[in-house]
Amino acid sequence: MEVFFTQRDLLREPGPRTDLVAVLDREPVREGMPFILDAGGSYELHLNRFLRALPTLGCRSANSWEGYTRDLALWGRFLGEVRGRSVWDADRADFDAFYAARRLSQPPFRVTAKTWNRAAAALDKFYRWAMDERLVVSAPFGYREMTVAGRASGRLVAEAKEKGAGGTSVKFLSLERYRVFRDVGLRGLRPDGSEDPACRVRCGARNAAFADVLVTTGMRLEEGGSLLLPELARLRPLPEERSARLDLAVLTTKGDKGRAVWMPLRVLRRVTEYAEVERAVSLARAAARGGWPGRGWIEACEVGPLGGWVRAASGRWISVRWADLAPEERMRLVEVDDAGKRVGPLALWLSERGTPVALNSWEYAFTRACARTAAAGMPVEASPHTCRHTFAVHMLTQLVRGQIAAMRSGQAELRMGAYQRVMGDPLRILQRLLGHTHISSTYVYLDSLAEAQELIDEAVVEMAGRLTEDSIDDLSSLVGAW
Repeated sequence: MEVFFTQRDLLREPGPRTDLVAVLDREPVREGMPFILDAGGSYELHLNRFLRALPTLGCRSANSWEGYTRDLALWGRFLGEVRGRSVWDADRADFDAFYAARRLSQPPFRVTAKTWNRAAAALDKFYRWAMDERLVVSAPFGYREMTVAGRASGRLVAEAKEKGAGGTSVKFLSLERYRVFRDVGLRGLRPDGSEDPACRVRCGARNAAFADVLVTTGMRLEEGGSLLLPELARLRPLPEERSARLDLAVLTTKGDKGRAVWMPLRVLRRVTEYAEVERAVSLARAAARGGWPGRGWIEACEVGPLGGWVRAASGRWISVRWADLAPEERMRLVEVDDAGKRVGPLALWLSERGTPVALNSWEYAFTRACARTAAAGMPVEASPHTCRHTFAVHMLTQLVRGQIAAMRSGQAELRMGAYQRVMGDPLRILQRLLGHTHISSTYVYLDSLAEAQELIDEAVVEMAGRLTEDSIDDLSSLVGAW
């Protein structure tokens, strides 16, 4: 089994393949949706039915679609090549053999418990769906009932997962490490900040601006990668403000909950500079090469900060709000002028070819940046999600410091419990900033703060009412030296 991804660009050339666009629209199949072909190149009908159903099964992220698909394809390849079976007739012995191959083999083939549990979750979702569709009688693993407080009956949990696995470690960067990653890795500068003539980095200003957006706002990859250029026009802070509020489009956020983030003015200026220079050059080059032909685009006119008019499949123009569009729809928006000529995509982040940057392309850009830092003798490992973790750890550190200062000055509510006074309010604020549904998801960052022993020591002393007047060390020293 092999994994592929839906890409409408490949269907733009004239010919019989163009009819496939109508098929994709009828299903509908979202842009970037993965699909599986078997070893003979045949389309796996029911497997791909499951993949197309993922958005309605509580899995809305494109990254999650890819993860589920790769885990399912790996399971299918193992069954076919090693066990002589398919996913439809696998039994417990097959699953046990798969576990042994993945978890009990020798390095480098052995995976971590966290990786295994992720794959087990994908197989659990697949077999629950397959049983509902009457495609299989049972899953190749058992289920146990877990008691849920406040409910008469528990819920079934797959026994495929390893208990207690995963841990709560969070990968984040100190401010110094992040600056090295951005400047040396993403921008291609030398460690001293000078230009490196031997290093030719593509779209360095774009990549650095994108990383700054993630690390200072806590956006997820899909949230930051789906921004539109017109939305920047809404960010008009007052002279006395140091950041601008940005309300994220609901359909780009996890669980469609929506939330607001705050973008520092210096980061907004960097993004604006990218849009006015590097992005403009990409548009000009694309226009000189023939523009943006094809049927995959959604044409838009009378573009404004909140919305505009788009051409529907029927050819009629309808008014839409940008906030009501899903990430794959936002990536397909292209502005047209009064004469109907396409003048460029509305997506903020564009490639050298003048087309929207695919979300998985950011992972590749960050991987190459990691390689450049290693070559410069200052290795930094980072991904787009590392930027979100970095924001969370630094923000929580600052919030706790502010809470301790308020307690020291007597401004904090003394009737609240000591722990809640120190940790409760900062955690709630961070929960809202990150868009976590449950505060338990935010607790994971407390373990990262535990590495900053100076802060924890001061918090403990403050809770006991014996806080000294010594100041807390600088933030960069709190989260780890280089």
